[in-house]
Amino acid sequence: MFKNLFFYLPITVDVIGILVALYFIFDDLSRNSSSKNGPLLLVTLLMGAWIGLCFYLRTTKAPAMGTVLAWIPATPLLLYGVFILLFMILKPDMK
Repeated sequence: MFKNLFFYLPITVDVIGILVALYFIFDDLSRNSSSKNGPLLLVTLLMGAWIGLCFYLRTTKAPAMGTVLAWIPATPLLLYGVFILLFMILKPDMK
């Protein structure tokens, strides 16, 4: 049970990060923005491949390696999400 939780929690965080990046990409495309999203699109595609690699390792030869690789990008994303959530809850006065 905990092995599944320790794998699917970072995968969920990674997928949410990909969805947020796709939102920014499609939002800029719909607004005809002058900013170029080539690097963001490349990072998003590479992140999708990273998740695919994690699932491949989990189902075949090295499930522990798949879990560790899933946590590498999920850790900063999860910490950033907690930080933003704290800002929303506490509403600090930045004077």
